[in-house]
Amino acid sequence: MQATGYGVPEFDLPAAGWGQVRLARDRADGEPDGTAARSAVEIPPLFCPIPAAPHHETAAIERRVVDWMAQFGFCDDDFHHAQVIANRTAEWACRIAPGGTADPLQIGADWSCLGLLLDDVYLDGGLYSRHPERFLPMAVQVIHGADHPETTDDKTADPYTAAFGEVSHRYRRHASGTVVRRWIDGVAEWFLAASVGLAQRASGTVPTLAEYFVIGPRDRGTKASIAVIEMAEGTSLPNEAAETPRIRALTQIASALVTFANDVYSYHREVKEQSLESNLVGVLEHELRVPPQDAMARAAALHDRLMCLYVTLRDRTACRAAPEIRCYLGQLDHFIRGNLDYSAVTPRYRTDPSAVPDPAPAFGVWADSPCDGSLEPLPLRPVAWWWDQLSPAV
Repeated sequence: MQATGYGVPEFDLPAAGWGQVRLARDRADGEPDGTAARSAVEIPPLFCPIPAAPHHETAAIERRVVDWMAQFGFCDDDFHHAQVIANRTAEWACRIAPGGTADPLQIGADWSCLGLLLDDVYLDGGLYSRHPERFLPMAVQVIHGADHPETTDDKTADPYTAAFGEVSHRYRRHASGTVVRRWIDGVAEWFLAASVGLAQRASGTVPTLAEYFVIGPRDRGTKASIAVIEMAEGTSLPNEAAETPRIRALTQIASALVTFANDVYSYHREVKEQSLESNLVGVLEHELRVPPQDAMARAAALHDRLMCLYVTLRDRTACRAAPEIRCYLGQLDHFIRGNLDYSAVTPRYRTDPSAVPDPAPAFGVWADSPCDGSLEPLPLRPVAWWWDQLSPAV
């Protein structure tokens, strides 16, 4: 691999076939190989030149999130109650949609808390973490409830199905049909990618980096999250604009940035859960055969490289864009920066999630300059076309 001007190796990576990379699970004293080294990994500062936006007072929204979750029985025991509180999703919703109003922000915060709890209970380290055959039937029922909330009033319904249905009822009162459909399709996309992660853990395989660029952002529900911003702020980018190559590229880059930042900040949580198959740092450690701290540094470099691509392409697109596209680009900015700000303070990613919330960032947060500022395309087929959009002819 060649060095960039920032002293970080370029990602000149081989493209392995699907499922051909197998995770080594050698154990010593009952612990996964390398656990001690992974636990000692330091989180580096990430580069983000996007300014933070003012956000709403979150305390009242957060209280209502907890009350709403309790209505469905999600706070009936200490574990679930602690997880609900640690998620602090009012902070997330208000930071990614600073132009939103109280009622739709409440919907976004409620849905996010519900989704994170589902993730905690069933997915990464949960009951179905290695059983996609058990999760998929549940996932289809939940998607059906979101798609047809009229079917979820039955008191015998699974609480997740009922809660998604209730969110869907409220969502439809505040969003256009286009945004509702984007949210539901985003939930379905999330469940599909999550099931891939469950299958990989069951088979002991790890995706290649090229595969992870496809899986990771979908596994983070980024499409549904962008729809939350549109719902909260009362906007709806027409499909004709959303489907142009530059806007699709910018949306995907923003989604990758959110995913990779989450992976960096949640790394220690996922070490504890033994779910590094769905974490960028774990993917790089395995594919490049490097120590955990080196993999973390390369994950940060990849984040910074994509940030430079995003900002450059965003500026070139905005200078000649219609107002509705400039509005959408601003929403992508808030998605990226708001997620970073939330991730840096949420108890969810701290060593002790049940501790009293601390407003101080848990991580070094911001670097003054990118550790990889190259605008050369990555040699990865699923994403190399993003850099093509920098051409003035596009």
